[in-house]
Amino acid sequence: MTQIRTKQPAGAAQEAGRQQVFDNILGAIGNTPIVRLNRLPESPHTEVLAKLEFMNPGGSIKDRIGWWLLEDAERRGVLKPGGLVVEGTGGNTGIGLAMAAAVKGYRCVFTVADKMSEGKIKALRAFGARVVVTPTVTPDDPRNYCRVARRIADEEPNSVYIDQYNNLANRDYHYRHTGPEILRQLPDVDVLVAGLGTGGTLCGTGRFLKDQKPSLKVIGVDPVGSVLYNMYKFGQSPPVQPFLIEGIGKDCVPANIDFDLIDDVVQVEDKEAFPLTRRLLKEEGIYAGISSGSAIVGALRWIREAGEEAVGKKVLVILPDTGSRYMSKVYDDDWMAANGLLDESVGIHDEQEDERS
Repeated sequence: MTQIRTKQPAGAAQEAGRQQVFDNILGAIGNTPIVRLNRLPESPHTEVLAKLEFMNPGGSIKDRIGWWLLEDAERRGVLKPGGLVVEGTGGNTGIGLAMAAAVKGYRCVFTVADKMSEGKIKALRAFGARVVVTPTVTPDDPRNYCRVARRIADEEPNSVYIDQYNNLANRDYHYRHTGPEILRQLPDVDVLVAGLGTGGTLCGTGRFLKDQKPSLKVIGVDPVGSVLYNMYKFGQSPPVQPFLIEGIGKDCVPANIDFDLIDDVVQVEDKEAFPLTRRLLKEEGIYAGISSGSAIVGALRWIREAGEEAVGKKVLVILPDTGSRYMSKVYDDDWMAANGLLDESVGIHDEQEDERS
């Protein structure tokens, strides 16, 4: 089998203008649009903009690192033709890897925690991947999804464990590509806000933008229950608590996170993020996932707490993924109500015609 590599970085063809025809789906990655939020911002004195990463072909920002991490493994000689790609994933990285693997001819096994949205699991399986669902346990538990992934890679011949959390090629992609893309689109950006998961997006993109514009603020968003906020603020963490937000938050600090780069970390709660994700759709027409709603909550909180510092600033928020993978959670009234998250003002109500005469 011949290894298929993109002739140029995915998305790079659009730098000088929108290319119309690509060699394969990987060429369509990147160059996602930035739009202004008009109804959700609380202050007229701060401009809030959103980068719509769900417009990547696989539906999330993780498409960007999916092909990049595979090609990095090829360059290092650890991924060979016919090989098996193994990763522990919150869903979207797995989809990005599966898409790239389909183009390149690799097999995939993904491990996921049991709180994963069913839509993500079905998407992974649709690509032909084997999905192993593990319990949500602490990082040192042998049943932890990342530990299970590493064990599978150790046992299977001709396989590679991608390790998105600690593989610095993740952060490197965003430094080389996402950062320059944003600077071309929005050269006067003042504040970058993104959720903290692997840390690759915020720290890679943020490092590039700070190198070009040292005054830029880099703001991370972390769910209550994750360890990252407390590790940033206090250098220690209370016991991990369960949270329903997906795609961001961790029970340990990934190698891709550089706390020295980050200017502040804002905490968000489930009860704020889920209703706000629905408001994002109903008031701005943006159909995004729960990590996007979380990032918006974090951005609005930072603006509110920054006060005068935020006046006149352009705040760019990264919206990582599509809402289509959360129909059984964020966009399901019964699930929202069962978890104490339903705000009737953003409920989804069926209207049926009264057939009585």
